[in-house]
Amino acid sequence: MSVTKTNSLEIDNSNPHLLKDAVQDFLFQRQQVAKGFDRPNWLQTGFRDFDQAFGGLRLGSLTTLASRPSMGRSALALNIAANAAVSQNIGVLYLSLEMSVQNLAARLLSQLAQVEVRDLYESHIDWSRDQGMSVAIQRIASAPLSLLHCPYVDVESICDRVRQLKKATPLTLLVIDDLAYVNLASKDGHEIASYELAMQSLKQLAGELKIAILLLSPLNRDPEDRENKRPIFSDLPSVAIARHSDMLLFLYRDEVYDPEDENRNKAELIVARNDFGPTGVIHLGVELKYHRFLNL
Repeated sequence: MSVTKTNSLEIDNSNPHLLKDAVQDFLFQRQQVAKGFDRPNWLQTGFRDFDQAFGGLRLGSLTTLASRPSMGRSALALNIAANAAVSQNIGVLYLSLEMSVQNLAARLLSQLAQVEVRDLYESHIDWSRDQGMSVAIQRIASAPLSLLHCPYVDVESICDRVRQLKKATPLTLLVIDDLAYVNLASKDGHEIASYELAMQSLKQLAGELKIAILLLSPLNRDPEDRENKRPIFSDLPSVAIARHSDMLLFLYRDEVYDPEDENRNKAELIVARNDFGPTGVIHLGVELKYHRFLNL
């Protein structure tokens, strides 16, 4: 039995309840939001315009961030993870199915110290004398950010592992990078059913553990054949991704297709679906040489 407790009602989600009770609970929740009392149910991403317009990432929900290659979705996800753990002391697990822990650590150092990753591997540089690196290392020292590399894993294994970790350590945000590398076991030979099962499992995990899950996903190649290459729903690998995401984000940069475009070093974070409020577009600055996005 799943029970959600509020100050006004106790809603049993496994049984029907009267419309008047549902409306009363909804109105109470909106009053809490208006008073600022609902903020504990949201995680701030550190991107000011997004947090102000959309609240951030809702705890207990599944958010999908999708893009074509080279847009920077992993960099943006690492930014959000660092903003939560380093700046807000919020427990984060960054689960990468592709990059090693060492590569993730290098990208985080690059972001926080504003040093290019290639320079981090230069043996002749004495980083102990670099003030920016020293400050970054100090900030990282107490940050509750865990990095985990799990290649060739299925969603069931991911869920089991996260449940175990949640028991042992504080966890508020889970980042899964990314769906392209998840072992989607075919159900009766139907890929659609595999995506359905995977998305349902992750959405259930978010609600069960009361955490925010940020799932990264690729897009198919359809945008390459359009004049307007901004992503749309049909670019997703499966309709199940849109159907089961509480919030669906697309990341887009004009300069990927036109390096001389006037919008170079800028990105669009497109909120294409939002079960908790409006949709729209947020503009971010880009410094991918440091693997980071910026408030404008």
